[in-house]
Amino acid sequence: MYMTTFISNINKAFFLPPILLNQTLIVEIKPNREKSFFIEISSQGARLIQTPPTTIDFLMEGEGNDLEEVLLNSGRLKKLIALEKVKIKGSYRNFLKLEAIITLS
Repeated sequence: MYMTTFISNINKAFFLPPILLNQTLIVEIKPNREKSFFIEISSQGARLIQTPPTTIDFLMEGEGNDLEEVLLNSGRLKKLIALEKVKIKGSYRNFLKLEAIITLS
């Protein structure tokens, strides 16, 4: 499953902690017609959250294969957003952080 691979890649990357120093980023990955995944990313690493959190910093939704392509770094997030295959919701700052995390993992 691509979600566990994505989380594993983040946890293996030693150069990611400075991106989220003293901050936690809660990301909702919402594949169409499937259950949402919630990921907590911090300087300690990433983990899957089983229960929906009260606040979400960033939402990424689209078809499952498009989200997999983005998270496993075979497709650029900006390109898929421009093609309207992936939709995002959140601040631009969190977008930049998430894009950097995806690219570096």
